Amino acid sequence: MAEKIKRIKESITEIEFKKLMSYIRGDESIRKNTRDNLLRTFIFLYFSGLRLNEVQELKIKDVKNLLDEGMIKVYVSKTSSERKIYLSTSFKKEIEKVFDFTSEDDENRVIYKSVNKKDKINNIVFIQQVNSKMKEILGSGFTSHSFRQGLITEMGSKSINVKIISNFIGHKNVSTTLGYIRPTDEQIRDALVR
Repeated sequence: MAEKIKRIKESITEIEFKKLMSYIRGDESIRKNTRDNLLRTFIFLYFSGLRLNEVQELKIKDVKNLLDEGMIKVYVSKTSSERKIYLSTSFKKEIEKVFDFTSEDDENRVIYKSVNKKDKINNIVFIQQVNSKMKEILGSGFTSHSFRQGLITEMGSKSINVKIISNFIGHKNVSTTLGYIRPTDEQIRDALVR
C-alpha cells in the first residue's frame, strides 16, 4: 500500500498576488463579471486574511464604509464572532482600481452573479473556480487559504506579537495562529547559518 504524501501548502506573498492580478487583468477570455469577482476576491483575501466565504458575504456598502471609515466589522460565521478589517493605503489603491461605485447599488454583493448582483454565488462553485484559477496561474500547492496563511506568515516574520496577529485574523486561540505561520523558501534560505 502506497503512503500518501502530505503536500506543502504554499503561502501567497506579494509576488504571487501581483502575478494573479496581472494574469486576470490580461486574460481577455475571462468574462467581465468573472474578472471582477476574481480581482475583488484576490484583493480582499490578500489584504484582510478573510476566508473566501466571508468575502462572498460582503456588499458594496461594506466596501464604501471601509473606504469612508478605514475599518469595517465582518461577521465570521465559523466562530460566530465579529472581526475588524482595516484599510491600509495599498489596500485602498487596489480597491479603487476594481470598483466603480457610480454603477453599483449599495445592496449588491462584492462577488456577484452576472444576472442578479444581489444574489450570492454558490459557495462550493465559487471556491472551486477560485482554486482552479489559482492552480492554473501559480501551480499546485496554492488555494484561497494560501492568502490567509501568507498574511499570517508575513506578520509573524515581522515579529508582530502573535496575540495581535491572532486577534486581527479572528482566531480564538493563539496556537491556531501559530499553526498558520509557514516560513517561505526565501526566509529559510536567509536564515541558514552554514
